[in-house]
Amino acid sequence: MSDGPYRSLPMSPKWKRAAKRAFLSSFSMPEISEALQQAAERDCRAELSAGLVRRVTAMIIGPDEPGLFRDLPTADLNALHRECSSTMEHGLVNNAIDALQDGLRGQAALQRAAEASVSDRMLAGSRQIEEHMHREASDHRARATRLRLEEAHGGVDVSGVARMLLRAPDAPARTATVVYSGLDDGVPL
Repeated sequence: MSDGPYRSLPMSPKWKRAAKRAFLSSFSMPEISEALQQAAERDCRAELSAGLVRRVTAMIIGPDEPGLFRDLPTADLNALHRECSSTMEHGLVNNAIDALQDGLRGQAALQRAAEASVSDRMLAGSRQIEEHMHREASDHRARATRLRLEEAHGGVDVSGVARMLLRAPDAPARTATVVYSGLDDGVPL
């Protein structure tokens, strides 16, 4: 059986693993979801600096006793764009501004911004996989891969990855890769 066109993808090993799992029908939806979640977690760790996350958190949550006439931190967040060093950092700042403009405040606004950033990154990764599949595989296989990716998105704990991104005390541990080492570890029944 051929491993398919995902081998030559110019992306991180985590996204290659997600592409492989989506491309090969022998992988289940939970296995594809696991790979997508691991890729999103890796990108959050690699592309979002702890300093920027702390600054966004401080701007949205504010002091423990905010003043009565405290302005929304939208202007401060807009100014923070100059210090962003990745697309994901820009996305987090933009999503924080959007959450505030939607009327959310405090932790709810911060969580919404983080969840939107994780979702944006997963969508971008899935699009990259799909575009590559359209170049390297038949249209039928590319569509099948896209459909499997879309279905697997529902199995990703976006809220948990967002809490991990925010370094929240209730954040889940990193998703561990299940390693199958023998025939007895085969397909679950």
